[in-house]
Order: sequence, then structure tokens, then C-alpha cells
Amino acid sequence: MTNNSYKTLLILLFFSLFQLACGDTKKSATNEPFGDCQFGAPKAIFNAKIPKVTQHTFQLNTQSAVEKVQFDGGLSLELIQSGCEKPKQEFQFTIPSNTQAFNDGDWLTMGVDLFAFMGNLAPELQPFLLWQGALKDKINQLKIGLPHQLEPGFFVKIDKVVGGDKGLLLVTLYQE
Repeated sequence: MTNNSYKTLLILLFFSLFQLACGDTKKSATNEPFGDCQFGAPKAIFNAKIPKVTQHTFQLNTQSAVEKVQFDGGLSLELIQSGCEKPKQEFQFTIPSNTQAFNDGDWLTMGVDLFAFMGNLAPELQPFLLWQGALKDKINQLKIGLPHQLEPGFFVKIDKVVGGDKGLLLVTLYQE
């Protein structure tokens, strides 16, 4: 794959994931949440009918949408979507185990693996597999806690919160 086609793919991936979560491309009324956004208000990406999803909630707020997903095995996700012109998606995964012995490489690999997990749950979630591939290709360049530019203006940041009973993995995809 050429460098230009790789760049184009990453840009398309970002917008496909954001559009998957957004309403139709018509503008909403300006007094509604995300009313002035080109893509409209975010919509839930997951639902309770997806295999391995045991609980699901979605709340649309004025400036953000918060989706909470509980998976089989205790893994949970809080997905916060915000931004209009420059969309941002923050994936907050709660890891239900002691994470104190995990090194930075373990956290980065887990982030890549979680995108593969989500992408394999249902056909409509396959854009996550494209993100998994893009992150996997850049894994040696990624650093915990530091933003990494995937394309001009498109960034990923992976961070962690270590814990004895559980850990938190944060993956943020955003545009600047």
C-alpha cells in the first residue's frame, strides 16, 4: 500500500467510525444537542442485541454522547463522543483484573486487541477492525500518554490507569 493510499484510508476510517455513530447528515435544529453539527447528533454504536453485550445505555447530552457497554467477562466500555467540526471519540475500557504488572507494551497491545474484539462482534462494527489494523501498523511508534499523529490533523492517544482490582485503558481518536 502506498503512503498516500494509507493516509486516505486512515482519514476515511476516522470519518466512517464517526459517521457510524452519528445521525444522518442533515443538520438538526440548533436548540437540539449537536444541532449545528454537519453530521448531526451521535447515535449509539453498540446495542444490547450484539453478542457478548450484557448491558447497554446511551445518553445524548448537550456537548457529548455517552455510551456505556458491559461485555461478557466483566470488561466494560464507556465511549464518549464529542465535537462537531473536529470529532473526538474517547474509549474508556475498564479491565477487570489487576493491571499493576502490565508494562506499556502490554497496554498498547491490549488497545489494539480491544479494537479487534469490538470489530468482530457484529458486521456493523467492522470499522473497528480497520482501526485495529491502523493501530497495529503504528504500534512501535505509539507511546503511552502521548498523542500520535496518524495523518495530518488526525491523532490517537492511548493512556492507562493502573489498579490492583481493575485498570483503565483510554484510547482517544480525534481531529485537530
